[in-house]
Amino acid sequence: MEELTAVLRYFPQNNLDRIAGETGTTITLSAVVGKSRTADGDLIREDTMNSAIEEVSQDVITVSAQDEKALTLAIRALFKLYRAPRTVFGAWGSSPRGREIVYRLCDEYDGWY
Repeated sequence: MEELTAVLRYFPQNNLDRIAGETGTTITLSAVVGKSRTADGDLIREDTMNSAIEEVSQDVITVSAQDEKALTLAIRALFKLYRAPRTVFGAWGSSPRGREIVYRLCDEYDGWY
């Protein structure tokens, strides 16, 4: 069976290990620092116009599972905790079936897709 992957781009805070353990999935978090991000004292600024998604500051959660039920449970738990991503490129990098699952659950949770 192919590995299912869902990539979610938004701002998580914690509980990823707990969700992974409860759903039998692997969940990783990586931070992307944008190419135009600057700090001026306590202010962080970034010009995102005309930037590729990979060049914009963001936290990226990747959920991997061998089983569709486990992936669905993990994504549901993440959406309940953090909400569904709001942008159409929120699942960029997911496997085709993983993206379909994310889209279906986004629609189910808050009408995003």
